[in-house]
Formats: sequence, C-alpha cells, structure tokens
Amino acid sequence: MKFKFLITGGTGNIGSFLIREILSRGFSVNYLTSQKVKIKKSLYLNGFFWDPYKQIIDEECFDGVTHIVHLAGESISKRWTKKRKKNILFSRLSTTKILFKSLSKYSGVSKVEHIICASAIGIYASSYKKIYDEESVCEGKTFLQQVVKKWEEELLNFKKLGMSVTIFRIGLVLSRKGGILKTLQIPTKFNIAAPIGNGNQYQSWIHEYDLSNMIMESIFNKWFGVYNAVSPNPVKQKKFIKLYAKSLNKKSLPIPIPKFIIRLFFGEMSVLIFNSQYVSSKKIIDSGFIFRFLEIEEAFLNLAKD
Repeated sequence: MKFKFLITGGTGNIGSFLIREILSRGFSVNYLTSQKVKIKKSLYLNGFFWDPYKQIIDEECFDGVTHIVHLAGESISKRWTKKRKKNILFSRLSTTKILFKSLSKYSGVSKVEHIICASAIGIYASSYKKIYDEESVCEGKTFLQQVVKKWEEELLNFKKLGMSVTIFRIGLVLSRKGGILKTLQIPTKFNIAAPIGNGNQYQSWIHEYDLSNMIMESIFNKWFGVYNAVSPNPVKQKKFIKLYAKSLNKKSLPIPIPKFIIRLFFGEMSVLIFNSQYVSSKKIIDSGFIFRFLEIEEAFLNLAKD
C-alpha cells in the first residue's frame, strides 16, 4: 500500500525528527503550520497553513493522505502562566476539533484510515508505589490530568469517522532540541546539578529516536488503541540528574536542591520534575516493539554527541 502522511506539530521537536524519518523511507509528507513563512513546497514535503484558534485550515492538506500523525500542542516544558495554562489545553482541543470538523466533510471519500495522536503520561497521578499501565484508572484531579483526559476524549471522536485511532501517552522526551532536557539545562549551567526534593520520584522517559520509530511501527503493524510511549526502565530522579550531568561533563552535587528553589525557577510547571510516575511499557513490548535505547545512560550519551 502507498502511504502518504499529514503531520501536525511538524515544526516541533518530535515532529521535525519524525518528518526526517518518514522522508528517509521514501514517503511523502504534508504538514500543517500556523506560520506562513514555514510553508515550503517540494516533491515529497509540502506545507499548508492553518489557524486552529480561528478554526481555519487549508483542506488541500488532506489530498491523498492515508495517515495523520497529530502532535500539535503548546509546549508544557515552559513556565505555566495563566495564559500558558489556557493555551496548553486550548491548543490541544482546537487543533483536534478542526481536524475532525474538516474530515467530517469528506466522510466516505477521504483516504485517511488511521490517526496517530500524542498524549501524555501526565494523565497518571503522582505515586511512589504504583506501576501504571494503559488500563490504570485516571481520576483527573490535577491540571495535567484534566488536560490529558479532555484531550483523549476529543481524539477518540475520530472513530466516528471510521478511522483507526492510536494514542501514545508519551513520557519525558529526551531530545537534542528541547523538551525537559532544555529546561534542566538552566541549573546545570550554574554547575548545580543535583537531586530535586528527595530525588526518589520515578521519571518515565523515552528517547526521541524510539518515539519516532514507535509511531512508524504503529502504522505498519496496525497498533490501535492506547499505548504508553516510555522506556522499559524508568529511573529515580536522583539517578536521572546524576547521569544527565555526567553526559554534560558537569559534576552532580550529593545535596538535594530544595523544592522551593525549583519552584522559583519553574513555578507550577515544576510538577514535571516533582511528580513520580512509574509507567509500564509492557504493552508496546508485547506488540513486538524493540527499543534502541533501553537504558538512560545510553540515551544521554547519544544525545551528548555532536
């Protein structure tokens, strides 16, 4: 079968990495962007304009598309002001609504058969004892839990159009270009890499290469439903920080950084570092996925390379 992709969030960290992977395999890609200066046209890669906030989209972006990878959404790895919190939720809902609304017009005619969507392990409550799988109860008490629950409810609407839906609950993405590592570079620049709080909170992570490969394999192997996109080996935060500092040739301090100092730096967003979430990747492994980066040491060493 001939595949053609539409990517939302294609200019972000995950999206840009994924597009390079898709193009390397010889497939064509359309992508959506709200910045007209980022629209490029070529034989295999073509950009189209959209403004999800105004519910505007160039519907030519769907021409010939068989698979959509929906990654759009305001970054959660920046300080959460009231405005940013509003945008974190609205950006996810508005982008999903405009895709659904537009595809609804072409129901029965559209070639789109499968949508692969980003979600987040933020749907799981913070816990030092629980191991979360895809069937774990998600109560939606915190801001992040509420965002992810509403987001996934919107994503499941695509089933009404006869499309298969895959949702990846993504952990902390280890990337050269951004995400949680860019945030953590702030304290390491001052050579104060150290555990935060008690340092015993579990961090469930994934390398950008494995995430990109996971998305591709879900398409080729028809993995539908919800999957945790995390490495099989979550680590405690004190180990995470120590190995990250080592990869940057920084020294990690044995004395923990008090929570109030991190809150001064990052505000409410600091829950991304304080929360403990041990998330299982058993379902994706049982589906046949093989991780390239099983251990966080390997991931950090890879990312530290020029």
